[in-house]
Amino acid sequence: MNAAAGRLLLVSVAVAIALLAAALPVSADEGWVITSFQSDITVNRDSTLTILETIRVNFSQEHHGIFRTIPLRYRYDDNHDRYYNLQVQSVTDGVKDLPFDAYVDSYNEVIKIGDPSVMVSGDQVYMIHYTVEGAMNSFSDHDELFWNVDGALWPVPKESVTAHVTTPAGAWTELACYQGPTGSHEACPTSAINNFLTFSSTRPLAEGEQMSIAVKLVKGAVNVPPPMLEDRLRFFPDGAFDINPFTIGAFALTLLLGLGLVGRNWWAHGRDREYLTQYYLTNDPRQRTEPLFEHVPVAVEFGPPQNMRPAELGLILDESADPKDVTATIVDLAVRGHITITELPQSKDWEFTWKGAPVSELMPYEKTILDGMFTGRQEVRLSELRGDFRPTLVRAENEIYSDATSRKLFTSNPRFARIGWGCAGVAVIAIGIALVLILGQAFGWGLFGVAVSITGLVMAASFPAMPQRTAAGRDLMQHTLGFRLYMTTAEKYREQFAAKAGIFNELLPYAIVFGCVALWAKAFEGIDTSATNAWYSGRGPFQAALLASSLQSMNTSISAAISYVPPSSGSSSGFGGGGFSGGGGGGGGGGAW
Repeated sequence: MNAAAGRLLLVSVAVAIALLAAALPVSADEGWVITSFQSDITVNRDSTLTILETIRVNFSQEHHGIFRTIPLRYRYDDNHDRYYNLQVQSVTDGVKDLPFDAYVDSYNEVIKIGDPSVMVSGDQVYMIHYTVEGAMNSFSDHDELFWNVDGALWPVPKESVTAHVTTPAGAWTELACYQGPTGSHEACPTSAINNFLTFSSTRPLAEGEQMSIAVKLVKGAVNVPPPMLEDRLRFFPDGAFDINPFTIGAFALTLLLGLGLVGRNWWAHGRDREYLTQYYLTNDPRQRTEPLFEHVPVAVEFGPPQNMRPAELGLILDESADPKDVTATIVDLAVRGHITITELPQSKDWEFTWKGAPVSELMPYEKTILDGMFTGRQEVRLSELRGDFRPTLVRAENEIYSDATSRKLFTSNPRFARIGWGCAGVAVIAIGIALVLILGQAFGWGLFGVAVSITGLVMAASFPAMPQRTAAGRDLMQHTLGFRLYMTTAEKYREQFAAKAGIFNELLPYAIVFGCVALWAKAFEGIDTSATNAWYSGRGPFQAALLASSLQSMNTSISAAISYVPPSSGSSSGFGGGGFSGGGGGGGGGGAW
């Protein structure tokens, strides 16, 4: 290999090592490390523990000292917490006493060691002497010490961890040691000389790892009282959802009852009504709730049922007054001679001109639309309505709803039915969340609140299904479906259209409501409809297909313009099986400050 090739190889290796190092996760450098953690534990005859922890650290950066946290409270069962009494006796460096502050924070004993006015660095020794009452476990055939020696909550690695346990003579029968992250079954070695027991980690323990030890004792060798218990303190969400037969049963019963009530209310107030007989033949007013799986055949209707206006039929079909219905109304007003529509050349815009036709025949919502378009002017372009027509749209839609309600086509205003049911659903969700917090923290019955919240969610999601047609409204809907069937299959009736070309314009607004303008226009291909047109002026000759295409574009533009809401001002941002490690008492962790 020549020199150039050798240098190239070295550079390649160096680049590969750099890339590999960049790809590996890097822990934050805390500026210190635990060089050894040793715990000397004495098991006393009264089952109290006397513990001396010797923690040796090396500060590569200056700190005041360290703090040690030891848990004092553990979950015992669904209703109780177990707690320990811990008393700190002294803190030294092996020669002299060290300043410290011991206090309880979030059910952890915190021992903060160091002088806030003094910084230290290099090797330091902290010896913490404390006693623990209530940590021993009693079983039917033995007693036991199960203790987390160092804890997993240190932010730095521990180069070695050892524990020495002294028991009464002849007391112990079996030993176990576990190391690694919480839940690990990785074993570590144990040894014993009479009643002096030793446990050692086999490797450095990284951040988040710990060593736990277990010592089985002869029953009665020490006096182990029952565990010290208090009513369970529940913290959301861990303690709020007890899983037991009672909570599961309550959840299932509440959910079934809640969904049953939702279904019953929908059946009573959201499912359409229908006549028991053909009302138009019998005038029999008796009604019932429409059967769930009933299928009524649709018969073709050759004209608007009851001479209803396009917007009224649009509402009876989809239970919603929307911009499409207002667009159809504008075209209908033009066909009926109240306005003319002119497609402007070289711009995608249309001009509306008010013709001054009598308004006595107008429905309230039709008059509202005309007033919104032409008050103070004779002509208006579609582009000029953008941003100004929204209040008129809302008022017209409300009047369409009111018209249908006054005709008793719905049992209540469809908009109010949807809003009321949706708001009720949101309220039930809120109640469920409150129950999760209250019952969960008090008793662990959070599942009960979850069932209530699911019920509310189903209510809120089902709000579109809550408008209820009366029997008269459902009868009108069936005829409207027949009329729509006629318009969507209009090619079958072309021979009739040749003799009555004016029907194209008369029914065009209904085609807009039904969404079948192209199909309706296709039925008139080759038929001259220009003689009946006095309301629309386009860029080409009046032909059904050309008008349909233009109306489709105008419909989209009108819907966008009349429903446009001007943006508000403001600011925003673009950023947006048994033993295991950690299974015993003690543990916790600590840090430096």
